[in-house]
Amino acid sequence: MRDPATPREAYQAIIDQFVDETRNVGSSSHVVKSGIFSKAPAHREFNAFISSLSKEQRELLSRILQEERDDAIHDVLAALSWWIDCRNVGFTFRGEPMPLDVSGMGLHGDYVSRRAGGKWPAGDTQPNS
Repeated sequence: MRDPATPREAYQAIIDQFVDETRNVGSSSHVVKSGIFSKAPAHREFNAFISSLSKEQRELLSRILQEERDDAIHDVLAALSWWIDCRNVGFTFRGEPMPLDVSGMGLHGDYVSRRAGGKWPAGDTQPNS
């Protein structure tokens, strides 16, 4: 993606980055592909456990880890949405307010929609700041 030029493009890029990184970064894919949690020495115990699992069990564990990762991002964005709605917090891009609720369901709603393959709504929204 090119560098964002507007506050809305910056907001959309942030949400899309969360979606991309929860899919492409993290331990869930290692569990299935490599049969490990990570290469970090501190995770030897995790790796020993994972290596004792069958392929089907590793696939299930991978899905569990992915669900937890998705839920954690959702919960952080829901908390930020609360701060935006209830404590008048806002974000800016190059000094301009960012629209922080394109879906009408908070940052977490935008994240869930994009994670499920939803498209960004056309048009501009009023910044929620």
